[in-house]
Amino acid sequence: MSYKQSVISVGTSPTLIGTPGPGGILVQNLSAVAVFLGGPNVTADAAATGGLTLPASVTTPVLVPTGLRPTTVDADDGLYARVATGTASVSVLGAL
Repeated sequence: MSYKQSVISVGTSPTLIGTPGPGGILVQNLSAVAVFLGGPNVTADAAATGGLTLPASVTTPVLVPTGLRPTTVDADDGLYARVATGTASVSVLGAL
């Protein structure tokens, strides 16, 4: 099994940070501000579309399942991140 890693800059608009893989992905917030994780319409607040809050300098495993068939990827599959203001860097590690 091989792995893919990257560091991604996240701003106030939803940014795709990961796509489905067999083992999910690890996401680490490298910044001093909270990052919100969710789908393509994630918001940085407590609204119905508000994301899972990843506090500053925290790492979390995230299971990002594939579509209905294990070998397919749907158009809406993926993990997105955003911040309330400014920018943040997140590090992502996933199995291919």
